[in-house]
Amino acid sequence: MKPIHLNLAARPFRDYRPVYAAVIVMALLTAFLALNNVDTLLRYQTETKTTRADIAKLEEQTADEQRKAETLAQRLRGVDLKLLSSQTEFANTQLAERAFSWSELLDRLERVLPDNVRLQSVNPTFDKDGLVHLGMTCIAKTGDGLSATLNNFNGNPNFANAFPTTEAQQQGEYRFTLGVDYRPSIARRVE
Repeated sequence: MKPIHLNLAARPFRDYRPVYAAVIVMALLTAFLALNNVDTLLRYQTETKTTRADIAKLEEQTADEQRKAETLAQRLRGVDLKLLSSQTEFANTQLAERAFSWSELLDRLERVLPDNVRLQSVNPTFDKDGLVHLGMTCIAKTGDGLSATLNNFNGNPNFANAFPTTEAQQQGEYRFTLGVDYRPSIARRVE
């Protein structure tokens, strides 16, 4: 036998209350999460306002420094290196000449020159390696003053390459010029 179901309703009965409750709970949860997102966004914007301002300031400073670096790089590209090099070489030569010890040179010349030879003038020129070339004019009482002077210069370790350039006899004196390389005790190199 078949059970009898009596359904006297005009339409079938369906209980939608659980569905409506689920929809309402989901809607409330969605609204809560949306408000939480808005609150998080507002807190993020207020809390990071100073940090974003600091970042913007640092980016501006970085751009300013890059502009300055580019300006300096352009100025460096515009420097005349040949002129600067020649000016530096001139300054170094002047410094080497001013640092030259005349008293040391004159003491050594006094020991090297023979007794019958008098020094009239000395003209130093400075090489880049620290060597000094001396152009000297001397006056001797006798004719062998030139050869004695050359021998003394060539025998002294502070002097080298002594070579006469002129020799003349005037009024009983023998005048001669010679060139000699001089090694000072402290050689000042011209860079």
